[in-house]
Amino acid sequence: MSRLSTETDTVGAVEDRRLSGLHRVALPIGVNAVETVNMHVLADGDTVTLVDCGVWRPDLPDGGLAAVEDGLEAAGYALRDVARIVVTHAHIDHYGLAGRLMEVTGAELTMHTLTDLDCEKYRHPDTARARRRDTYADHGVSEEERTDLADHLTRWLPYLHSVVEASRRLRGGEELVIGGDRWEVLHTPGHSLGHVCLWSSTRGVLLSGDHLLPGITPPVSFERGFDADPLRSYLASLRLIADLRPALVLPGHGRPFGDAAGRIEAILRNKIRRLEAIRRAICERPSTVTELADRLVAKAVLAHQRQLAISETLAHIAYLRWSGLVERRTRPDGVYEWYSTGDGALEVSTVLGGR
Repeated sequence: MSRLSTETDTVGAVEDRRLSGLHRVALPIGVNAVETVNMHVLADGDTVTLVDCGVWRPDLPDGGLAAVEDGLEAAGYALRDVARIVVTHAHIDHYGLAGRLMEVTGAELTMHTLTDLDCEKYRHPDTARARRRDTYADHGVSEEERTDLADHLTRWLPYLHSVVEASRRLRGGEELVIGGDRWEVLHTPGHSLGHVCLWSSTRGVLLSGDHLLPGITPPVSFERGFDADPLRSYLASLRLIADLRPALVLPGHGRPFGDAAGRIEAILRNKIRRLEAIRRAICERPSTVTELADRLVAKAVLAHQRQLAISETLAHIAYLRWSGLVERRTRPDGVYEWYSTGDGALEVSTVLGGR
């Protein structure tokens, strides 16, 4: 079938003033356990701004445009009304259809400048895969397994229409005027180095992308050539959002939710527990990243789960390393092994920002 069902809600009927002119469209994905992604439609005079746009669908004659059209129609608009696309981060589930939408509508694409790193990876996937294989080899993944794990990118690339860079490049701190409202651009690295959220102080509403999600803790993973300490960046970004005290969060996946402070607290506690568990395991005996992932994460059956477990473990170790608590050495077989550098306590108050 060429047309896909979409889940929409005219959320203005629920939160009237806060969400007037905002519409959520849950676009189908169906890749690596990601079932849907939210495209938010923001009224902007006679035009609309889209926040995130889903994937290219090579299996459909229309490439997935019908789902976008259905969502726009439910909000009272058409494709020709799209004047701007804001991508919260350039992961393919949020960005894959952007190039095709720009061709069809002539819309401006707005993204953070650091999404250039993602674009470069998509342009040169062989180099990206080789870099990931090298990382896995250094950290003890067997030769047989590392090729499969490095192919995580390959599984997503068919859902990317084209590699397009931003028409307007963001750095954080800018204001986007949409429909008379001022939305502040917040640079929130962690889940992705080029991640941004949009914040309306008058509405008390945060468009959070994947930075803050209901029910699940967003993955924070390490990748060479990106952020040397992504978990520290993520925790600092969470504190930034907590200080704003949003009344309502519109996430990149799932339904809108309140109590952002409670959700942030739950995520922080989850990350702290994981840091402490990895620290204890390294104190018990020096270990490779692969050994730690196998000990602390249930044995993942699917390749994308295994890849995520290793990459997240690397991110937590990077945090501990740059906190001066662990260090690495090279074993005779060439694999990095992590060992404790002292018995000082993890500064939880620093992680929680004094709360």
